[in-house]
Amino acid sequence: SIDDAGVETSQMQDKISAKIAHLEAESKIIYFDFDRYNIKMDQKPRVEYNAELFNSEDAKDLSVKIEGNCDEWGTDEYNYALGLKRAKTVKNALNALGVSNDRMLIVSYGESNPACTEHERECWRKNRRAEFKLLP
Repeated sequence: SIDDAGVETSQMQDKISAKIAHLEAESKIIYFDFDRYNIKMDQKPRVEYNAELFNSEDAKDLSVKIEGNCDEWGTDEYNYALGLKRAKTVKNALNALGVSNDRMLIVSYGESNPACTEHERECWRKNRRAEFKLLP
């Protein structure tokens, strides 16, 4: 019946949503130095972990959105550009580790999406990052 098809569709969507939430929670944030977009040595294992995660059986049919973020220092325009460079660097690193380019997209939030809002060094460090969202 039509009702059963709707319930099955809803259950499938719930399963996909749960899978995406789990994979996003498993992914590791990549952190950057002040005014930099190169991947630091101590962040390379995180990139490698994410590449394995995104290439896993559970994730292989999902797209990966890489979100570049910055601290509050610098102009909005500068931080938007820096966020894009961070996201692009991570995308290139993931691609080198086997994640297909056509599964990845990049976006920059500049300084508009802070993980932390206190005006202190430790907080700024948390905001210089690339995060991941998975999309069906």
